[in-house]
Amino acid sequence: MKKLFVLTIMAWLAVSISSVWAAQGLSSPGSAKMQNVIYGATIDGKASFYQKRIYLVDSEFKILSDIGKDAVKKIAFLKAYRQKLIDNMVAKNVKLNTSSMDSFLGTRIHNISTSMEAYSTE
Repeated sequence: MKKLFVLTIMAWLAVSISSVWAAQGLSSPGSAKMQNVIYGATIDGKASFYQKRIYLVDSEFKILSDIGKDAVKKIAFLKAYRQKLIDNMVAKNVKLNTSSMDSFLGTRIHNISTSMEAYSTE
């Protein structure tokens, strides 16, 4: 019984120490790199989402053609201003969950002409 108790305490100690190390690791400069990677992957994911709609540009139906043209503009914006978007996401400390990142990007690409003017002046 004493042996089980000691083993339990040692396991609990190991888990708590690793938790503290992990928590300290999140505040390190490596976490900024992690943010950059996650934000960049989110932007790339959005670009690939719109990439699937490019074929609609050649559609004989105007509404489908407009969707394709809109997708081309959004892809061009996301690729041209990828690093500036990442920098803004880091500056605003956007949460690392899908809804927060999609919301941030959605507001930036909703009105591309305004966003392009804003990013080109920076």
